[in-house]
Amino acid sequence: MSDVPWAVAWYGDRPCVWLTLDAQDDFYAINSMKPVLALYLTPQTMDGKFVTEWIEAPKRSWGNFLMQTLVDKRVPDKFPLTKAPAGYFPEQLFLTDKERWAVAK
Repeated sequence: MSDVPWAVAWYGDRPCVWLTLDAQDDFYAINSMKPVLALYLTPQTMDGKFVTEWIEAPKRSWGNFLMQTLVDKRVPDKFPLTKAPAGYFPEQLFLTDKERWAVAK
């Protein structure tokens, strides 16, 4: 899932769905049909208007999700994507269901 699904599909050679309207009901509805294995948010989302899109955002919004993640330094409870590689945040957010970037020994 991404805010730039065409880029993920093209450059990552992976199927990708558009970012849902909210981080709760809509996300979990899609996740229940086909598990979302990764979430990639670009500066298009991460560089949103701080007050209107993050602070004053509705409780179920992605802005609220990002604020909670920033404050708690972890994703909200029960969110299925918990692994993040170093070096993306705060300009981008990449979360997966498991660590996919470990170097094989």
